[in-house]
Amino acid sequence: MPSLTKGLLAAAVAATFGLAGAANSAELNNRIIVKFADQQQRSSTLASIERNFATDLRELRSIATGGEVLIAKGVANEKARDALIAALNNAPGVEYAELDAMLQPLAVPNDTRYNEQWHYFEATAGLNLEPAWDTHTGAGVTVAVIDTGYRPHVDLDSKIVGGYDFIGDLSVANDGNGRDSDASDPGDWVAAGECGFGSSASNSSWHGTHVAGTIAAESNNSQGVAGAAWDANILPVRVLGKCGGYTSDIADGIIWSAGGSVSGVPTNSNPAQVLNLSLGGGGSCASTTQSAINSARANGATVIVAAGNSNANAANYNPASCDGVITVASVDRGGNRAYYSNYGSVVDVAAPGGETATQANGVLSTLNSGSQGPGSDNYAFYQGTSMATPHVAGAAALLYEADPSATPDDIEAALVNSARAFPGSCSQCGSGIVDADAAIDELLNPGGGGNPPPPPAGCPTGYDSYNGTLTGSGDYEYQPNGTYYYSGSGTHSGELSGAAGTDFDLYLWKWNGNSWSTVASSLSSSSEESITYSGSSGYYVWRIYSYSGSGSYDFCMDRP
Repeated sequence: MPSLTKGLLAAAVAATFGLAGAANSAELNNRIIVKFADQQQRSSTLASIERNFATDLRELRSIATGGEVLIAKGVANEKARDALIAALNNAPGVEYAELDAMLQPLAVPNDTRYNEQWHYFEATAGLNLEPAWDTHTGAGVTVAVIDTGYRPHVDLDSKIVGGYDFIGDLSVANDGNGRDSDASDPGDWVAAGECGFGSSASNSSWHGTHVAGTIAAESNNSQGVAGAAWDANILPVRVLGKCGGYTSDIADGIIWSAGGSVSGVPTNSNPAQVLNLSLGGGGSCASTTQSAINSARANGATVIVAAGNSNANAANYNPASCDGVITVASVDRGGNRAYYSNYGSVVDVAAPGGETATQANGVLSTLNSGSQGPGSDNYAFYQGTSMATPHVAGAAALLYEADPSATPDDIEAALVNSARAFPGSCSQCGSGIVDADAAIDELLNPGGGGNPPPPPAGCPTGYDSYNGTLTGSGDYEYQPNGTYYYSGSGTHSGELSGAAGTDFDLYLWKWNGNSWSTVASSLSSSSEESITYSGSSGYYVWRIYSYSGSGSYDFCMDRP
């Protein structure tokens, strides 16, 4: 990396960026994550930054990703802080530097009222859980709820296994101490202005308790609500408190949840196969978060995240835009994209998240009655991609029970390829609404089940048209006849329509430098297949394969 510009006077920097004087720590986040590629240069690099920016960089702690959290003392405003981060990124021996950003839970809470859980069973926008429950209920599977912690609740108490509180900042923690093994939620209420100038007051959300109930609330106990995977276990991992939670704490929580090692934290004796992250914030995927997700996936965990509630492109939100996650959009009771839900090419699937303008249209789950500190057990309707995400996490738990050897890629393929078509309007919401029963069939019989997308009615404008013939089961062809190279990132789209009575499947392959690998597939039980894939630079080719039958096909392709 290039060296720092020499001769930058501290006085000039202070005058330009407002570095002099005391920082308003109640409003300014001055925590920075830095990962050094060369530890031998660490001391000299930090000393140079401190000298040139008239600041004091104090180490708070290390992170399981290999980075460390620094506190920048004397930084007066965001412009100064961002300039300091930019300088660190250009400094010798630094792999990356980034803000230890605060992420927030993504629910939009509303009033409490008990009603039926339409989001599990209604044909229009429900998860189709009832037939799935005939054979699978999540037994033997652990789901980590990386959130605000949990409240003891009659519908959850039997499901909680282990857990940990990863919040070290006492003002965020609100429990009087730092990191410890108590993942219970003391409340995240805030006063007006407590989360920054102009921020509103709010009562405690008990967000993690609501999310946990959707995943695994006790069922068949003659009270309360059911969980999507009601025999699964919940591993509560507390990373969100007052005003949200720091990226560094969330990253450690992700790694630990999947069985990874975190310095100073006891080994997790209940590693989770599924990680639910109903949280997020603005900006592209943080390097720290991506590193943590990579670690969790390497340990075999499926990571499921909320797309966000800003009615915007999820590519601009973190961790929704991270690689290797299942990003979930939200639909309302009519199967339309919920008005608040983010969307875009990074979204994989959708699930019911509700709209609570009418209470019957919200998502009902476990909660606590306390407005600030804990009260009594109760239930409430919430809305948000935070509520859609645990539906998918619950479905993933059913899949892991069905096939304990399944990989995160297997789980994602089963959920994506079996999702059913949207009954309403949900553009850029992924492959469809998750169908739990169809996903189990798809996992156990790839290419032999699921719900096919509609066939292409001629190639859309801008698509290239190809055709060919497959002679029987096992035969295949590539389209176009040679590979194509794309430099940059963009969406690769393909639509296949085969002869009547055949079962043709569609794959998108990418060259990884040593061999070809599947990056997307559509494997329904018919020959009508469709793929939309957001990919980076590289060589691509489409593979058209006969699972059964012979005959001609038409193929429409649109490269970025």
